[in-house]
Amino acid sequence: SRTDEEIQIVFDRYKASFYRLYNRELRNNPSLKGQMVLRLTIEPDGSVSMCALQSSDMDAPDLATQVVGRVRTMNFGAKDVPAVTIVYPIDFLPAARRWEWA
Repeated sequence: SRTDEEIQIVFDRYKASFYRLYNRELRNNPSLKGQMVLRLTIEPDGSVSMCALQSSDMDAPDLATQVVGRVRTMNFGAKDVPAVTIVYPIDFLPAARRWEWA
């Protein structure tokens, strides 16, 4: 089957796109942070046939919809394995802001 490491590598590849969505939401709600837990099915051809929000501690339904949509476009690469359904958490935390004094 697909290893946790293989799945993590693909999610890491898409991390920037998730944070672009998140940073857009931060403009409307600067204190937004938390975790979304997704349930997804990865097919043998690497496509995602199902993705749904299992839970979230964030009050950001638009962001959740966008994240689920983005995951549905991901490809994990073809592999001679059966389809697998996993639960995957994504943490969203604002980048630490550094202040520079002149």
